[in-house]
Amino acid sequence: MRHIAVINKKPELSGKQSIPDGAINGNGDLGLILGNSENGLRIYISKCDIWQGGIGTENCGLKPLGYIDIDVPAELYENYFVEQDMDNGEIHCNFRDADRKCELFLRACKAENSVMIESVGDVKVDPVLKVFEGETSGEKGEDTEDGCKGIYRIFRREEYIYETHVYAFMKSPANGKFYTFVATNHDVENPKQTALKKASEITDKKYEELKAEHYFLWRKFWDKSSFSVDDEELEMGWYASQYHMSGCTGNEKFPPGLFANFITVENPAWHSDFHLNYNYQAPFYAACSSNHVEFTDCYHAPLEEMMENGRKFARKYSCNGIILPVGIAPKGVCTEWTSTIKYPFERLFLGQKSNAIHPADIIAFRWKATRDREYAEKHAYPYIKACLEFFEDYMRFEDGRYIVHADSVHEVPYYKPDFNPAKYKKYINDTNNALTLGMLRLCIPVAVDMAKELGVDEEKQKKWQDILDKLSPFATYYRCGRKVFRYTEKGEAWHGDNDVGLQHIYPAGCIGLSSDSQTLKIAKNTFQQKEKYGYKDGNAVCSFFPMAARLGKNPQVIIQKLRELNSRELLPNMLFSLYGGCLENCSVFANTLNEMAMQSYDGILRIFPVWDKEYNCRFRHLRADGAFLVSSEIKNGRIRYVEIESEAGETLTIQNPYKCAIVIADGERFLSTDEKITIKTNIGSTINITE
Repeated sequence: MRHIAVINKKPELSGKQSIPDGAINGNGDLGLILGNSENGLRIYISKCDIWQGGIGTENCGLKPLGYIDIDVPAELYENYFVEQDMDNGEIHCNFRDADRKCELFLRACKAENSVMIESVGDVKVDPVLKVFEGETSGEKGEDTEDGCKGIYRIFRREEYIYETHVYAFMKSPANGKFYTFVATNHDVENPKQTALKKASEITDKKYEELKAEHYFLWRKFWDKSSFSVDDEELEMGWYASQYHMSGCTGNEKFPPGLFANFITVENPAWHSDFHLNYNYQAPFYAACSSNHVEFTDCYHAPLEEMMENGRKFARKYSCNGIILPVGIAPKGVCTEWTSTIKYPFERLFLGQKSNAIHPADIIAFRWKATRDREYAEKHAYPYIKACLEFFEDYMRFEDGRYIVHADSVHEVPYYKPDFNPAKYKKYINDTNNALTLGMLRLCIPVAVDMAKELGVDEEKQKKWQDILDKLSPFATYYRCGRKVFRYTEKGEAWHGDNDVGLQHIYPAGCIGLSSDSQTLKIAKNTFQQKEKYGYKDGNAVCSFFPMAARLGKNPQVIIQKLRELNSRELLPNMLFSLYGGCLENCSVFANTLNEMAMQSYDGILRIFPVWDKEYNCRFRHLRADGAFLVSSEIKNGRIRYVEIESEAGETLTIQNPYKCAIVIADGERFLSTDEKITIKTNIGSTINITE
């Protein structure tokens, strides 16, 4: 099937609130978002690196550049019809009546940072490039040089950590074709001259070549993996997840914040920063399992840029390693710093010691899914090692176990003008919260694994293993007559909303189908008591749905809840309108469906472990831990085949999908009735399993 979101209602939210509802197209850095102008169509232009680079709540944030307005006759624009074509990476507008049509194709070119507009209707259009209007910060203006219309925005002050200069120039290379190039000083040394030169030199031939390359790159992108299910709503959700992530993760120094490059307002909520207590990492949950590891190429940049500050913060607790604040921005900027409240330092952390190790989950996922030694050496190992070094010093060893003290599971609201520590004393002193313990149990084995692979830190390996062996267990208690996980051992026991107290299940991966029956029962009890709100909680959706699959919950219920989520919160452009951010929830469908169709987080590959057999499904090249590319199909309730390709030569353990499996591994054929099949692979090995 084709994957096109049809929008037949004019946008109502674009230009008015942080989450837009107009059609979206992005090339990984440049974003186009549809809205309305006074006389027709408005195309907002945003980019991942247009940051106001000062520290603090008043001086930082992601900003829009401007827009391109296109006058459309009112009688045509009233017949609003837009297609967000995710297969081809473009927006198709077709405004028409019985006699005329204004038909446009809009593209954020996948090959470069240019906007391509093509008019093929019989109504002539004259796009107008404008800088963002209204009350704005910094310097801005419009210009015309060499026959090209230009706009710019500049953010610079002596106290800023860095400056941002962004320019765009537009030219028409042929009748009905319009080209706008956008450049920042983060891309090139002289963004004005670069943008002007690119625009002034555009020709019809170059335009057509760029269009052809744009389509080629989108085909190449979609060829990496696929997911087909005989239900349009489910399949569209999976593809929308990939489409939006592909549109905003292409700038390796400026990853997407809370609202990605979908910015249509001057001051998006929370500065559109990187919130490290789940929001930043959530969009990346499905990146590796979907075999789009490239999404994570940008992920580590702001974390690494903050490490120097992180070491300074750790030293305030007389510790080595790093801790990070809740909100950060590129190049070491702390977004939530303010000197106007009584507790400015505490405001950065909100009582939490987990905001460095929490985003380490995506880094751990990538290592486990790729076994990429270079990535481990340059990025994954140094970062996770620094996180663990903090806890080595910070934890206490008491009564034969390691304890994490004074570490709030939820945010302590130091930002309130009337904040009183006595009121929140219990939460400030949370001990052994489940989230931190879960992230330690995720990261320690990964760190030991990488250290062994790299041949380093033998003494560290022993220390970390000792911590893991003697780490405090997850606290439990009885609630509503059932044994459940307590959010903390001492401190906050339960929270009505959010699922942070369950994130040791997912994304930390400490509990699942391989767990002993008693632990799994406690996890299911806890999950059940959160179900009423978890599936619709603005701060929980992104982790609660895949958590359901990890626990083996009823797949029919999971799919029903996905449908309810769509009916309640899905916007026409396939984004979700939920409190807590925007981009964080774009992974919900892909992540949940991937977990229902394939799991491997515990070293055992499971095929369709939590699948509703009423739906036929076929997937190609989902990525499993151990660097395996997996393809399979279920039809009429029967798994037809499993095909596995080994990239790293790891040992494969797969739960036997059949009573008696026919296994062909590198040409060698054998039968297996074992519950689990273990195969030693080589780099490039292929394994085929059928009944």
